[in-house]
Amino acid sequence: MSRFRRRPGIIEAYRVAHRTVIPPVENGYQGLCIVYPGEYLCIDEQGRRFPCRPELFARLFEPLDD
Repeated sequence: MSRFRRRPGIIEAYRVAHRTVIPPVENGYQGLCIVYPGEYLCIDEQGRRFPCRPELFARLFEPLDD
């Protein structure tokens, strides 16, 4: 079995207060993505938008000092 490391990258993210629908043209997938209140809406380096649950976000990302 092969092992993989998450590629480092910088994202922008914010927590949403209202349900948000991301159309396929913005998320890089073929279907709609829905971000629910309390989840993070993340934007990667290519401009793709994707939802992330708070528990997973805390494990994968750390804040950058600007």
